[in-house]
Amino acid sequence: MKNTVRFKLMEILKNVWLVLLLAAITACGTSTGKNAVEVAVGQESVSDKIDTESSENIDLINTVYDKFVFAIDSDGGLSPETYFTTNALKKLQADYEFDCEEIPCYAYYALRTGMQDSNPESDGVSQIYKIDSDENGWYVVTYSDMGWPGKTRIKIRDGKIDDYQRLNQ
Repeated sequence: MKNTVRFKLMEILKNVWLVLLLAAITACGTSTGKNAVEVAVGQESVSDKIDTESSENIDLINTVYDKFVFAIDSDGGLSPETYFTTNALKKLQADYEFDCEEIPCYAYYALRTGMQDSNPESDGVSQIYKIDSDENGWYVVTYSDMGWPGKTRIKIRDGKIDDYQRLNQ
């Protein structure tokens, strides 16, 4: 008789568990949950757009440092208009400190530390360490300029570099 009571008790507990499970599944299917999922998906797409734009701007900065700023002969057939706005190109021309034999001449070195020789206590490598998003389209580029630490703020507008400021270390 104990076995039949135990069996019936197990059968009742099983049915109670199934009813609770069914109630939980039904509650999860309400419209409130659906709206929450739709809101979350919408927020992810906005975030993805911001991440994509930031990623494109970081790629632009890396390309400019590779092709112009850290390049030894930076004017080798490249078109700076592809990477810089008119405003930035005017500023780069104004910052150019040497005799200009072939106009226009741009001071791509203005996006560096200003040091002319390699740091004797380093390997002398020029490379970007990181690029941080600042505010209002500005990015802070942290780099090594021939072994010297440097930081420059760069403003991106319409997919091009629009302005820059060398930061003191």
